[in-house]
Amino acid sequence: MNLRKESDWVNNFIPIGTINSADADISLSGTDVSKPDSGGNFSRTRFVSSLLLAESDSSKFIDAGYQDRLQILGCLYKISSDMQIACSIDDLCKKLIVHISMVWYPCNEVFPYIKIGDRFFAQDETKHSLGSELSVPIRLDGETVGQLGINYKHLEYSNKGAISISDFLNSIALDFGDWLQRSKLRDIEAAYLGDVKMTERAINEHAIIAITDSRGKIQYVNQKFCEVSKYSTEELIGEDHRIINSGYHPRDFFLNLWSTISKGEIWKGEIRNRAKDGSFYWVDTTIIPLLDERGSPYQYVAIRTEVTAHKKLEAKMEEQVAELARSNDELEQFAYVVTHDLQEPLRAITSFVQLLKKYCNDQLDERANDLISHAVAGANRMQMLIDDLLTYAQVNASQTMTDIDCDHLLSNVLIDLSIIIDECEATVTCDKLPVIKGIPFQFVQLFTNLINNALKFKRAEPPRIHVGVGDNQNEWIFSVTDNGIGIEAQYIDRIFRVFQRLHSRKEYSGTGIGLAICKKVVEHHGGRIWVESEPNAGSSFYFSIPK
Repeated sequence: MNLRKESDWVNNFIPIGTINSADADISLSGTDVSKPDSGGNFSRTRFVSSLLLAESDSSKFIDAGYQDRLQILGCLYKISSDMQIACSIDDLCKKLIVHISMVWYPCNEVFPYIKIGDRFFAQDETKHSLGSELSVPIRLDGETVGQLGINYKHLEYSNKGAISISDFLNSIALDFGDWLQRSKLRDIEAAYLGDVKMTERAINEHAIIAITDSRGKIQYVNQKFCEVSKYSTEELIGEDHRIINSGYHPRDFFLNLWSTISKGEIWKGEIRNRAKDGSFYWVDTTIIPLLDERGSPYQYVAIRTEVTAHKKLEAKMEEQVAELARSNDELEQFAYVVTHDLQEPLRAITSFVQLLKKYCNDQLDERANDLISHAVAGANRMQMLIDDLLTYAQVNASQTMTDIDCDHLLSNVLIDLSIIIDECEATVTCDKLPVIKGIPFQFVQLFTNLINNALKFKRAEPPRIHVGVGDNQNEWIFSVTDNGIGIEAQYIDRIFRVFQRLHSRKEYSGTGIGLAICKKVVEHHGGRIWVESEPNAGSSFYFSIPK
């Protein structure tokens, strides 16, 4: 047997630093590499020695140098084998200690050790740091992470014949660093794969996934697809999606779909499908083309979310909205008719009572005149109430929204209120107001009611009213602030309700509908209204209007 021919195989199988394996004519063919020797009797070295003796038929070639090389090559070979199968750093370090110690077998005065971070491995920790020490660094990503070394009692143990033990240890340390690097990468890969599997599981629990070829033939479906469609995987693979076509969508719908994805573009939309049992279900669908090097689709990945419940709820809501709109129209018409028809008999009652007073004034005593005055006042209040109800009913009347110059509109409102403003000696100031989209006469009602309230609910001092505005991203925030009597906290939630009054008619006039109209106007324009107030410190009414 030519041992030199085998040396290249050994050298390729395990790097051994500066040890020149080509100088050692050694054959390792026929050795068992599936389970490395634990170090008990160093059997591979004796086996290789017996092969060497059989080849030469003479013991004169078996000198100390060959024995040293055989021991070291055997050690490196076993270490290489262990590194290929080791998963635990503890297990690997323990085996390395055993293999390295066998280089000096049968001597037991050399003690290998490994330090990794704050962990220490040795056969006999009590012998550590006894006598001399030789160590080399273990590096990972260019940084020293540990030490590989030996402790020995006699100086001659620091070398093994003509072979440098430092090179021997460096060779193992380099391999160990590579193993740590691979282990680190395996841990990262395992963590990444774990995350991927968890993500895949989450997606499969939620989404319906299918992969088709360029012709639309189904190549893969996940379990969610089978659960929703009621078809098995075997029934779906090889078919196209016509198997679940419900016939709901027109032909042009799918022509557009295929036209989009065949150009390499993503398609999104909602599709109504039919399950195997004949039931229908809706899916929110995204189809993503996978393109080859020429930019042509070779596969399509369809990701769907079942939205059947949502579509049913949507249909029910549309029905309810339509019914609510119809009911609201009828209610508005009813309110208009009632309020309009009530006005004529009310005017007649007021006129007849006033005529009664005119023609019978000389015959009536003071008590009768008071009763007639109360009747006229009651009729007038009823007239105001009917007018306010008519205004409230008309707020939702469908009218075209136009541009409103709020500065100009507020000026007109203040002109209309000029008499009461002068009587109260009030001061009204305002910011520069924006142009908004809305129904002009409803905003006249809104500003009129808010400013009128500020004038009505005043304290002894003259009213000071400020109309302000703020820009809050997608909406304007208007405010009407006064120094009036304020509102107690427990009543703030009530003031925007119809007919809610916090004071008697003797104290403050009105029907209790004004702020309800304000709320309805603001909400009709897509905004919200609220108030901040303290008793005897004034109030600030805020309302928002989308831009």
